Amino acid sequence: MKAMPKKELRPLKMDSPDKFRGFLRKLWDELYWANFHYEILVELSRLCEKHKQTANLSAVFWTYTLRAHYQTSMVYLHRIYDQNKESFNLHRFLLTVRENRQIFDAVSVLKRRQSDPHVADLMRAIGELDLAQLDRDICFSSDENPEVQNLNKWRNRVTFHNDERELFRQMPFEDENPQPNIDLLMETGFQILNRYSQYFDTTVYSKGCRDWKDMKFIFER
Repeated sequence: MKAMPKKELRPLKMDSPDKFRGFLRKLWDELYWANFHYEILVELSRLCEKHKQTANLSAVFWTYTLRAHYQTSMVYLHRIYDQNKESFNLHRFLLTVRENRQIFDAVSVLKRRQSDPHVADLMRAIGELDLAQLDRDICFSSDENPEVQNLNKWRNRVTFHNDERELFRQMPFEDENPQPNIDLLMETGFQILNRYSQYFDTTVYSKGCRDWKDMKFIFER
């Protein structure tokens, strides 16, 4: 039996600029929380390594805490780079940008930002929608990108499914498949979302300031 051809992802239905703003905010929230849990993981791993003696007093607790933050971060990241044709994901968002280029023209942006006295200067600095860059971003967010392809292999074989091919393998999956490049996927995701936020209404989202004093306090008492 021949394998069914993979259905191509299509743009999201969008009937107003407000809906586009909602798409943008939803993706930013997903990426924000992926990054938040990942940064906790990185800092907590560093502290556990620095204070091994203290961490080893509660080794089970810290092991499973680290695992929980990793898995939570990965769930959000998988949702962002999902390639399912029915899901809301970064790739479909960018296809929607390409399908609705008119909402990024100068007249539309000026109308949305008419109360900002600096909007003209901001628009000159940002420039017009770069269609070549958009094509590169669409490619990056798709399975054409080996990094996204690898992420989704982990998604389908390990994170979201007990793939039968992995049940009794002699060599662990992670020994034969590189860990997803989380830093690259997150940082590029932030860049992409802010790029189209600026084109849309000249605004930039912030990842926020992170201070892990409460974690340090536990180890340094």
